Amino acid sequence: MDFGFYLPTKILFGRGKISEVGLHAKELGRRALIVTGKSSAKKTGNLEKLVRSLGENGIEWILFDKVKYNPFTTDIDEGGAFAKENKVDLVIGLGGGTAMDTAKGIAFAALNDGPMADYMEGKSGEKALPIILIPTTAGTGSEANNIAVMTNPYTMAKKGFRNPSIFARVSIVDPELMDSMPPKITASTGIDAFFHALESYISLRSNPLTESISLKAMELISESIKKAIYEPDKESRDKMALASTMAGISLGQAGVCALHAMEHPLSSYFNAHHGEGLAPLAEAFLNFVKPYVFEKLAKVAEVMKIDTANLSKEQAAEKTIDAIVGMIKDLGLPESISTFGVKKEDIQKLASNVKDYMAHNLSATPGNLTFEDILKIYEESM
Repeated sequence: MDFGFYLPTKILFGRGKISEVGLHAKELGRRALIVTGKSSAKKTGNLEKLVRSLGENGIEWILFDKVKYNPFTTDIDEGGAFAKENKVDLVIGLGGGTAMDTAKGIAFAALNDGPMADYMEGKSGEKALPIILIPTTAGTGSEANNIAVMTNPYTMAKKGFRNPSIFARVSIVDPELMDSMPPKITASTGIDAFFHALESYISLRSNPLTESISLKAMELISESIKKAIYEPDKESRDKMALASTMAGISLGQAGVCALHAMEHPLSSYFNAHHGEGLAPLAEAFLNFVKPYVFEKLAKVAEVMKIDTANLSKEQAAEKTIDAIVGMIKDLGLPESISTFGVKKEDIQKLASNVKDYMAHNLSATPGNLTFEDILKIYEESM
């Protein structure tokens, strides 16, 4: 047994915790850049709660509300230039995964010269402005890792930029901020969190710590996600928020597999919502990996409370896949990639993008996935 586990982020969890953000911000800087979307944080009152706490603690702030879904590296460049011009010394990301990833990227771009695309392709850089992250959706878990997902507009490669400097110093997970999530967003972000947990669990880079965290996250999601969508209450929202952060921890430590790798070009080429893009690929992907991870899938059946009495582990694994496919249907998520406008003639382009740019995810996938396997999974997901 040989592994490492590094998580330097202080995570604060609980309802009303956003009121404490100013106390932590003043330990990190005096002039904050708030990174968020154009409208959601304002409409829900979450932005108001944040700036109130900052004001009470003497923190100046300036707003960058140009976050785009599926951000380009050039959007990060723009935000980094804005941060430099306004001489901020702290970045606060408020929103879903896109806002938090954009905040991480901007914090990095503010202290490193040259286009972000160069760093995505391997240029070294080891510093960033201090970061505070505040999720308002239960999905990406970005508050708990050092990954910022963005797309290079020149290659259309969507992938995660990893750097130790973009771990948040403090992450505040306040489920109260998620109470306003509409059902569709709850479903798509929730299934993303589930697959973060599942893929990090079966990842070839998993370890005993990440596996235990991943299993607990899947247990929480499987028992809470329908309630959070159709009859939301504090308990279901709290469990989804916790599960998302836990899955984000495992994702950061163990990585995800080919399912995420194959969704990314759906987002970059067809602007699919990430969670919705994962859903129709899941069954074919799980059927591919099943022979290599059936014992782990049988364990997933236990945490999902699936009756596997008198079944072999192979049969229990099959029941797990059936249950996951059933959950996707119950949540009203897409069941075919054609939903996003994908045609059969697009599959070669999608598979080539995965082969060329997603080696990190592919290398974590059990089964030694080939280009032909990738093509087949896409074809079976039409």
